[in-house]
Amino acid sequence: MYYKVMRKAFAAVLCLTILSGCAWTRKSDSRDIVIDYPRGRNGDGTPPPFALPGVPLRSDPAPAAAPARKTEAPSRPAGYRPAETAAAPAAPVEQAAARPGPAPAKTQAPALSEKAAEDFEFHFGEARRYAGKKQYLSAAAEYAAANGYLPAGDARAVHLLDRQGAMLLRAGDMPKAQERFRGAIETAKLIGYSGNDLANAHLGLAYCQEKSGKISDALLSYEKALSLSSNKVIKARIAETISGLKKPR
Repeated sequence: MYYKVMRKAFAAVLCLTILSGCAWTRKSDSRDIVIDYPRGRNGDGTPPPFALPGVPLRSDPAPAAAPARKTEAPSRPAGYRPAETAAAPAAPVEQAAARPGPAPAKTQAPALSEKAAEDFEFHFGEARRYAGKKQYLSAAAEYAAANGYLPAGDARAVHLLDRQGAMLLRAGDMPKAQERFRGAIETAKLIGYSGNDLANAHLGLAYCQEKSGKISDALLSYEKALSLSSNKVIKARIAETISGLKKPR
């Protein structure tokens, strides 16, 4: 009898122990359950202390993008005129184009190539060497050879033609000398040259005309040489020659 009572008591204690263990297990599991409260609120509806107003939480869904608002341009008054349509002053380039520009300058003759320049200097030097030795025909030929290396429009051609005429005149070939003097004058006209070389060409032609008895032509040529020359000594001699030719004989 005693054993039966003790067996029942032990069974009752064992049942109570099992029941209390199950209750503890259920209580422990309920703490691990996370309730998805909106906006991070607690179960009582109040936000947690770290949830600031207006600051999104990581648990908050991304806000939808607001539709773009169309901004209308402000209405302009009736008399409005954009600045770009206003009449602007003429640009400096347009003003310069509207004014008549200066006359175009004469184009310079192209430069000699290195080989042509060397050949020119050689013949020009030989001409002066022959002239110094009084070999006038050879000097005239070398001046002519040097002239062949000059491009068209080179003002040095006037000097070379005048020197050819002077050499031929000293050699006694007056007709050819006149041709060279006239050639120098025509070349100067073509290229627009005016200087002492042209004055010397007129002076040489005037001398040939004077020796040929063409006094009126000689006077014209002397006067032209007088107006072009810048050498005071030569101008004085030309003026004296003109005065002598104008005296009655």
